[in-house]
Amino acid sequence: MAFFKSLFKKEEPAPVTLSEDFPDLYNGMKVEVMTPANTLIFVGRLQLLQGNQVDILGESGGFLPRGLYNQRVKLRCFQRDGDTFTLNGSVGPNGPKFWRIERLQSLQSSENRNFFRLNAGVDGQVRSISGEKFPCKVLDISAGGARVLTTKLFQLEATFQLEASFLPTEEPFTLTCKVRRTSVRAQTASPMKKFEYGCQFVEVPPREQERLLQVIFTLQRKVLRARREE
Repeated sequence: MAFFKSLFKKEEPAPVTLSEDFPDLYNGMKVEVMTPANTLIFVGRLQLLQGNQVDILGESGGFLPRGLYNQRVKLRCFQRDGDTFTLNGSVGPNGPKFWRIERLQSLQSSENRNFFRLNAGVDGQVRSISGEKFPCKVLDISAGGARVLTTKLFQLEATFQLEASFLPTEEPFTLTCKVRRTSVRAQTASPMKKFEYGCQFVEVPPREQERLLQVIFTLQRKVLRARREE
């Protein structure tokens, strides 16, 4: 009898493991689940599975939106140092508490360098190396940097301190920024110019990086909630 059972036993396919060029994944990793057009669907935590698949659990413990089988999605994965990388995949089995993402593929490095940016529009201040302070507006923010508008002129690759609070319940952040891009904004009926900087955060302590991620995810949940109520 055992012989016939083994004869007709269905062969299980060998698990497909993630290739070596994939960045490191770990249980509990924060993940943004997005459409291919980069529209945020929900924020969750990653759970590793065997083979070329993972589960994404809802971070806040609430119910997740219904997923369509074979729906293509992007996963924006946040590493412990705040850097991100992006994976492509397809929605498999899913329910109110989890989405299974199958057939994972790593995106091109140029795509992986893009951060999900969240509109901020908060007031803050920048402090130059000499200690001078100038008011600024933080236009948007991500885990890796921010877009800042101020009257102070900085050169490319210069650094400054950004001081701002993004939630009323959170202590202000003091973040070291390196200028990666710059543009000039002329003000109507005013000789004064403002400078817009695309900045990268550098030398962020791990605890502050984690706190920043928590703030960003809180803001994202508010955006998602507002979209659903429209």
